[in-house]
Amino acid sequence: MRWPYRSAMSIVINRLTLISATLMLFTAQGRLTPRPLSDIGTVEVPSSLRRDAKASVREEYESRLTFEFASTYFWASFGSITAYKQLLIVSVMAPDATDAEYAQLPRALNMSYEHRTKGRTAPLGVGVLTITEGVYERGSLSEPAIEYVYVDKQKRLQIAWHAVKKEIDVTRSTSVLTAMASSFRITRDPRSTFAAMRGAPLKEAAERARKLAIAKAMLVREGYPSLVAEQPVFRNGVYLEWMDDPEPRYQLLLPLGRVRRPADDGLVGRPRPVSRAVGDATDQQIARGIGWREHLDGDWMFSNDQHAYLPMAGIGARLASQQQDPAHVYFYYAASVRIEEEDDDTRLTSLRWFFDQLPEVQRRWRAGTLITPGTPERH
Repeated sequence: MRWPYRSAMSIVINRLTLISATLMLFTAQGRLTPRPLSDIGTVEVPSSLRRDAKASVREEYESRLTFEFASTYFWASFGSITAYKQLLIVSVMAPDATDAEYAQLPRALNMSYEHRTKGRTAPLGVGVLTITEGVYERGSLSEPAIEYVYVDKQKRLQIAWHAVKKEIDVTRSTSVLTAMASSFRITRDPRSTFAAMRGAPLKEAAERARKLAIAKAMLVREGYPSLVAEQPVFRNGVYLEWMDDPEPRYQLLLPLGRVRRPADDGLVGRPRPVSRAVGDATDQQIARGIGWREHLDGDWMFSNDQHAYLPMAGIGARLASQQQDPAHVYFYYAASVRIEEEDDDTRLTSLRWFFDQLPEVQRRWRAGTLITPGTPERH
């Protein structure tokens, strides 16, 4: 006789739980918390959103600084995938940002929406709001979602907000956006920051030109006045080749010699460079620079255990013309310099960093300590 009473009580409890959960969601979304935008401003955002670890993100666009706030799905964000319940990006725009730049979305808001509706635009306060709906797809996740993009040119503000529908009270989202926009303040005008961003490409171009000029002047001093791509110069037992495309580089390569392959042609017994996981800087440099050429599966190929640069096209062609016996594996010691990527000018002002190591490399080659198994053949 007590079961009807218990059933009624269960219904009441379930309804109270649902109401409580709804109120909690309503309160969490409606409550805004002040957040700093680095040292340039402040804004209030939903308390449930966490600040991105980065203080600011400079986009590839030169007219905005962006700040990210998010909540994620734990179970759907393993590995390289991040699945967002919400992602809110506040962009502080440059004073001269164009209409097209205001209309452009931040790079991080690259959400994949299936069944995307055409965005509808309407005034909101002193700004304009565009709303797009769709189904958010990320890995195995599939959730109905909304994308809000609010623009207020007077405040130099763009707010881009992705949210799955289960996370927000859609009927109150526009009022929340209005409150966020009203709270936005610029406390330090980042005009100098924008100027530096726009000047960076010119500075980088000047630095690239400086490094290129230094490297070319050095090569002339070292006796390489007229280098042409894919036409290596052979001097003192070492090849030097220059490359312009896709970026300026030069490569130095010393042919070491050859080692006979095992009679049974087994892969396990083929000669390879000795691994030097530990050791001094010279050991590590030599280990990285050792590569080889061998006949494998009916074709000749160059290889390098450290995935360093293989011989450039011209040097590779010269070596191939001289290395024709498939019963041998041919070894070399090489290094490549990417002119624009050098942190200092050491390898742009001299070739000593390479040639000073050659006596030790050749000594170890002759001693048979660079390659195992097998013994280097003497010329």
